[in-house]
Amino acid sequence: MLKIKLLLSAMLLTGCNGFHNTANVYIFPSEYRTGDVRSTLATPVVDEVVRINPKNVHISMCHETPPAKIIQFEVELQARIKTNITGGFFDKCPEI
Repeated sequence: MLKIKLLLSAMLLTGCNGFHNTANVYIFPSEYRTGDVRSTLATPVVDEVVRINPKNVHISMCHETPPAKIIQFEVELQARIKTNITGGFFDKCPEI
């Protein structure tokens, strides 16, 4: 009985290990967002992504977002954590 409980506990912990495979980051013209973190600066959002330590980061952005904001985020993120980065654009910016 103890072996079964230990096996089930190990399986449960192993399943929870991959919980944060992808972090979603939103870069709008006026702010960066991920989860509950919102900031006009990239650093607090990068800090949160590093804390989560995902395998992948997906960046969603608006066509109106200045390229410098996107580059700033990517440079800070790549300097602190090695992860796969994907991205895409909103059809219509939810912020505007």
